[in-house]
Amino acid sequence: MDQPDKDRIRIEELEAPSAEAVQDLRRLLPQVSSSADPVTEEKVRAALAGGSHILLARLDGQIIGMTVLAVVTTLAGSFGVVEEVAVDEAVRGHHVSTALMRSALELASRFGLRHVDLTSRPSREVANHLYRSVGFVQRDTNCYRYECVPVVR
Repeated sequence: MDQPDKDRIRIEELEAPSAEAVQDLRRLLPQVSSSADPVTEEKVRAALAGGSHILLARLDGQIIGMTVLAVVTTLAGSFGVVEEVAVDEAVRGHHVSTALMRSALELASRFGLRHVDLTSRPSREVANHLYRSVGFVQRDTNCYRYECVPVVR
């Protein structure tokens, strides 16, 4: 794949899942999450219907990166959560993820969100540098997870 000039990278919001987008998301997601289930059209539709905004990075029309900005509304207000920042291995190091993150933060600002959160493993040094470079501040907090067991009915 061509090494991108950052002026050739275009970011767009996915409005509805196309066969092309689903295929490319299916290719990109495992590059950032080894435990994710395969992407399907139904999952993309559910994410969009549930308040998530999927941003795609394109180079010469080809999808080369993605991220998700999930909008969460609670009684205290609305905030964003960035998930699944993925850039094709062939074009890493050429500011694609920076463009995706800036677009996600601009979208959050347009929505009037109070803040945007994300988590990243400490071992992901390049990603953590990116997040700090676009203005994220590491918080002194604990991140907890509870693994749900599906209820069979």
